[in-house]
Amino acid sequence: MFMLEEIFNIISALALVKITILTVNGIYVVFLLVVYKQARAMQAVVNDDGASSLLNTIAFLNILIGISLFVAALVIL
Repeated sequence: MFMLEEIFNIISALALVKITILTVNGIYVVFLLVVYKQARAMQAVVNDDGASSLLNTIAFLNILIGISLFVAALVIL
């Protein structure tokens, strides 16, 4: 009986770790979306087409990487 309670405690602790990791990763994706939005807003202020498009591309690639990291964590955890 004692061993069964210990197993339930371990499972609930692991679930808490999983939820924490996914929450932090979700906040990171939201942060990347804000960075992309700000990069797009900055494009209207700065009149350098080459640098602005490069910055937008990098911000968009970071969003894709962040979302794929979230999905991978969801599948693995």
